[in-house]
Amino acid sequence: MSRWICKLAVGVVLAFLLNGTAPSKLCAQEDGFGLHGANDQVISDLASLGLPENSTLIEVSDRSPFQVAGHHPSSTSSDSRQWHLLPDGLLWDPYLAGPHESRMSLVIHQRTDDHQGYFWDSTLGGRVGLLRYGTDGSRGAQGWQWDLEGGVITRLNLEEAEDVESMDFRFGTLITMADGPWSAKFGYFHISSHVGDEYLLRNPTHVRVNYVTESLITGVSYQKSDALRLYGEAALAVKASGGAKPWQFQTGAEFIPPVTVAKKGGPFAAMNIDIREAVGFHPTFTLQTGWQWQGQQSGRRFRAGFQYLNGYTPQFSFFEDKEQSIGTGIWFDY
Repeated sequence: MSRWICKLAVGVVLAFLLNGTAPSKLCAQEDGFGLHGANDQVISDLASLGLPENSTLIEVSDRSPFQVAGHHPSSTSSDSRQWHLLPDGLLWDPYLAGPHESRMSLVIHQRTDDHQGYFWDSTLGGRVGLLRYGTDGSRGAQGWQWDLEGGVITRLNLEEAEDVESMDFRFGTLITMADGPWSAKFGYFHISSHVGDEYLLRNPTHVRVNYVTESLITGVSYQKSDALRLYGEAALAVKASGGAKPWQFQTGAEFIPPVTVAKKGGPFAAMNIDIREAVGFHPTFTLQTGWQWQGQQSGRRFRAGFQYLNGYTPQFSFFEDKEQSIGTGIWFDY
């Protein structure tokens, strides 16, 4: 028996080396042992070891189980394109450092500009897919998808009993596309900004602005490598009030090295540049870095780290205020 086991072990090693992959299945049959999916050379090599001629072969996987999945199509995604109602995952990923993305987040930061103080920025919302024509799976899927998004971005003043300073409400819908390293989006979003009641009570002379936009948006993203993503977008407000102006642009880069052990996560770094006509096209920089974990099946991502913002405030009730802040936060993307 030990002689047969040694011969079988040698055959397994030969199959691995000659095919560049690990065998997916090994089985015992009535007429001997075998591997499925090996090529003719492996069959010849096994025969030279003295295995019975009527031994059969089992399929060998064409992908090593040790291969790390990056941002390319994953093993959970089928190659066939079809319709999917309420699909898993997204074809267009939200910007990690985008201050107005619909997500779940909490950032505690200190402002070092003229409006010094400690604040708590929280976002309650998200984006989900309604309909997809494309491949299945939540990670690395290809095709077209219809998304729905919504959220409220709130600022609390930690030095004033956590009073609400302001809230930006966002709602939108997108048509997104993914094909290889490229992805794109086109859609509509609404933003309306409101000052908190507590802020108005503390500042009775404040003149409220009714900052509202109804915008068409288009964007493109390129996954330059497994770790690096580049993106850019343009939004045109077809309706604007309260000091808002038609044009807004965003661009940025994200660096997320593939991780070898999913449960341990890995580092991330992201930069977003927001350029709005309402503030004379002066850029606002948002930088983030920290640690992130991503669900292997769901594609959802949880992050914890640090944030630095320099430019104009992302709270549009005070859109003309220059802001510089540094803080720490957590972010969850669907």
